[in-house]
Amino acid sequence: MKERSIFVNGVIVAIFGLACVLFYKYVHPNIQSALAELILDSFGLTSILFGQYLRISSRGYKSEKHLEKIVLITDGPYAFVRHPMYLGSFLIGLGTVVLLLNLWIVPVYLALFFVWYRPQIHKEQQRLTNKFGQQYIDYCKSTSCFFPRLRTLVSFQAQNYIPLKSSWLKKEWNTILVWSLVIVLVEGYEDIRSYTFAEFEKEFICLLLIVFYFVAFAIVFRQKCLN
Repeated sequence: MKERSIFVNGVIVAIFGLACVLFYKYVHPNIQSALAELILDSFGLTSILFGQYLRISSRGYKSEKHLEKIVLITDGPYAFVRHPMYLGSFLIGLGTVVLLLNLWIVPVYLALFFVWYRPQIHKEQQRLTNKFGQQYIDYCKSTSCFFPRLRTLVSFQAQNYIPLKSSWLKKEWNTILVWSLVIVLVEGYEDIRSYTFAEFEKEFICLLLIVFYFVAFAIVFRQKCLN
């Protein structure tokens, strides 16, 4: 069932990508100032990086907890929100739309995402309620479903909510490489076509610095998690 869900999600992403190619002139960003472009691209890239980080942490943490027996996980990323992997996927998609497409696509993306994922979340919650009973009901009362509560953000401690181990990267590595390649090729082509190669170089360096600092943070943070 899980493999079928993954396959269906992949097909939907492929269809969405094909539609973007076919209706390219309607969905690509309008020419705007280079500064506005850089701000939007920086936001999009940061959203993608954090979303991918959250997915890696959530998936790895869950796999490690389930090595011995199936338990209800209520700590780590699952103390941040009850569905951190869905939140990670949402942030990756949102960042991609902001980075590569016109802003009017954002509300379309939001609507499609929640129409598709809400039934999945509901089914998963029903299954967990049947399996864990009052324990899961109490967990739902204390932890937000999808977006973190304000008190969670105020008391946010990365080492508690989003731990990281290098071994957890293995299951997400292919996704990271493909996503990075697509973004670099599409965004690079758009910048050169709409502006100049010099502007593309400036933006590329800025975005590369964001990636560098994010990776540096992840490496340092990983060492703290191991200590």
